[in-house]
Amino acid sequence: MKFFRLSQLSCFGKLNIFDNNVEWSGKILELDLEFFYAINEPHGIYINGEMIKIDEEYLEMVNKLKSFYEKFKNKWSKIVASRKDKI
Repeated sequence: MKFFRLSQLSCFGKLNIFDNNVEWSGKILELDLEFFYAINEPHGIYINGEMIKIDEEYLEMVNKLKSFYEKFKNKWSKIVASRKDKI
């Protein structure tokens, strides 16, 4: 997967790999916006924030999160499926 840059100031959580799921989270500090990805759901993107101003910067960030989720889900879904095939 190519390096993905959400923002100048981002913190990323641990990548959690389970038998049927992969979860990953992080925080975009400049917007005080937390995100969470889970691949075992049709639309497994969640965001959390408090009093976030809905402006172009926010909308652009949400679109980046959504776009990257699709790449994240595709990659990790293949890896999880290949692990099941080996069992």
